Amino acid sequence: MEPEIPQSALSPKPDKLIFVFFNDRGLRAGWRLLIYIALIVLLLFVILFPLAHKLQLLAGHGAPGPAVQAAVEAFSFLLFLLAAFIMSRIERRRMGEYGLPLKGAPVLQRFVTGYVMWGFLPLFVCLLVLHMLHAYDFGSLALHGRDIWIWGAKWGVVFVMVGFSEEFLLRGYSLFTLADGIGFWPAAVFMAALFGLGHAGNTGETRIGLIATVVFALFASTTLKYTGNLWLAVGAHAGWDWGQSFFFGVNDSGFQAPGHLLNPSVHGPDWLSGGSVGPEGSIVTLILWALMAVIFVLLYRKRPAPALLITEAPKY
Repeated sequence: MEPEIPQSALSPKPDKLIFVFFNDRGLRAGWRLLIYIALIVLLLFVILFPLAHKLQLLAGHGAPGPAVQAAVEAFSFLLFLLAAFIMSRIERRRMGEYGLPLKGAPVLQRFVTGYVMWGFLPLFVCLLVLHMLHAYDFGSLALHGRDIWIWGAKWGVVFVMVGFSEEFLLRGYSLFTLADGIGFWPAAVFMAALFGLGHAGNTGETRIGLIATVVFALFASTTLKYTGNLWLAVGAHAGWDWGQSFFFGVNDSGFQAPGHLLNPSVHGPDWLSGGSVGPEGSIVTLILWALMAVIFVLLYRKRPAPALLITEAPKY
C-alpha cells in the first residue's frame, strides 16, 4: 500500500514573485508609488525643466516674477495630474479618488472656506498676536490705486497654483497610494516629513520653521481625512501664502515678494517674530497650526466618513 501524500503537498505553492508584486487588490502600493514617481521624474526632465529654463530666459535675470512662477506651478500641477491619470488607467480608478473630485462634493464652497477661514484668517490672527507681543508691526501701504488690484490678482493666481501643485503632489495620489500600503496616518506623517524636508533648503530656514511646516502638512492631511478630498487644504494653502506674500508683505520662507501691499517690520527674538523666515518661523505659528488641526477634528468628527479615502492598511 502506497504511503498517503499530505494534501498540502499536492496543493500548488503560491508564486513568491507574484506575492512580492501583487495582493488581492492588484499591484502593491509600493510598486504603484514607484511607477508614479518615475513618471513624474520623466515628465519633469522632459517637459517642465526645459520649459522653466526658457521662461526664465524670456523673463530676464533676477528672481522670477509672478507670471513665470504661475506658469511653472501650473505646468507642474498638470504634469502631476497627467502622471496620476496614467496611474488611474493602470489601476482602473476614477481620478477623483486621488483627492480632487469634481462631483459629489461642494468644491467651490470647500475651497473658499479653506482660503478664508483656514488660510487667510488664521494668518491675520497670528500676526495680530505677534503685534500684541510687540514682535510685529503691520506698517503702511506700499501700493496704491490700480497696482493693488493688479499685484493682488497676479499673486492670487500664483498661490492658487502653488496650493494645487504642492497639495496634489504630496497629499493627492502619493498619500492615497501610500495609505493603501501602510495606513493613513503613518502615510500622512511620512509625507509631512517630506514636505518639511522640501523646505529645508529655503534661505534662512530655521528649526521652528521646519517643524511648523510639518505641522501644517499634518493639518492639511487632517482636512483630507475628515472631508475626503483636498479642496479645503488647497484653499487654506493658497490663502495663507497669498496673505503672507501679497497682503501683509511678510517674508515667506525667507523671501519677500515684490508687489506686496504692506510694508511690515518685525522685532524681538527670531523664535517669536519668525525673523527673516517670516511668520512660519515663529513659535506662534507652530502652536496655531497645531490648534487648527485639533479644532478641525472637533468640528468635523461627527460628519459622515468619506467613502473614497483608504484609511487602513490591508491585513494579511
